[in-house]
Amino acid sequence: MRQRRLIRLLAALLAVAGPAAAGDIAFVTSQPAGSVSIVDLDTGAVRTTTPVEGAPAPVAYDAAAGLAYVISAETGRMTVLDAEGRVTRIVELGEGAFGIALRGERLFVSDWYGSRLRCLTLAGDHVWTAPTGKAPAGVALSGDGRIVAVADRDDDRLSAYDAATGRLVWQAATGSHPYAVAYHDGRFWTTDVQSDSVTVIEAASGRVTGRVETGSHPYGVAFAAGKGFVTDQYAATISVFDPTTLRPLGRIEVGDYPEGIAALSDGRRLAAVSWDSNELTLIDGETQQVLAVIDVPDGPRSFGAFVGPDPAPR
Repeated sequence: MRQRRLIRLLAALLAVAGPAAAGDIAFVTSQPAGSVSIVDLDTGAVRTTTPVEGAPAPVAYDAAAGLAYVISAETGRMTVLDAEGRVTRIVELGEGAFGIALRGERLFVSDWYGSRLRCLTLAGDHVWTAPTGKAPAGVALSGDGRIVAVADRDDDRLSAYDAATGRLVWQAATGSHPYAVAYHDGRFWTTDVQSDSVTVIEAASGRVTGRVETGSHPYGVAFAAGKGFVTDQYAATISVFDPTTLRPLGRIEVGDYPEGIAALSDGRRLAAVSWDSNELTLIDGETQQVLAVIDVPDGPRSFGAFVGPDPAPR
């Protein structure tokens, strides 16, 4: 507890001094609180908190436009926020809309109840729809944007589609209940919540190339400083591994029930949120040390790409 206070004190001192140059911000979706907070990750300050009804959880931040696309899990409403927390647009996607990923002028949204993946324009207009397995959750795109993959949670598999047409490209078996998906180094990585593992799948072929052991109930996965990082919900830790050898590299203690995790644009630091302790933890991926702990509203989830450069330097 004393260490946590010292970390918070450090964040407060940084807020007073201010950074030499503007860096990244985080859009923290707090589901029970019904809000989205924008956090300055250089100063540790919460810039603003915007009420968003319907249990906001999934998020995709478009740093180039300075806009975050947030889905409310209970209603399927998509709220678009700018970097100051102002609501710029609301789109009704229908109940069941959940995982979201963004590439250029297209949004890719999984439909939990409808067992489908939708490709939409940024305004929410239909481009294509493809059937998925049961309870599709996380969505991610390959590095070149040609393949979009979705975790079919209740069918224990990852399905991949041509991002331009929605044509099914391949399907691959995962561990039990895959949830989050990330792309890194030519491969998709999916957290298998009930298998305590991450499944590694070649993006081009769908071939499973390995599995990573994690802590209890892995939720989110991200990459920084040449390492992989997985939030372990039930263990209150982040498992660290080598993406080349898949060898474990240790664990980082964080707040209770960690969920969303994302790498900052510097390629070294990461931000993770903890649902039960209402915290955002900033981590140095190189040293695997906690840099700051920032209080946020009740029940932060930030499922998706919730971190990126601040479009309006101060």
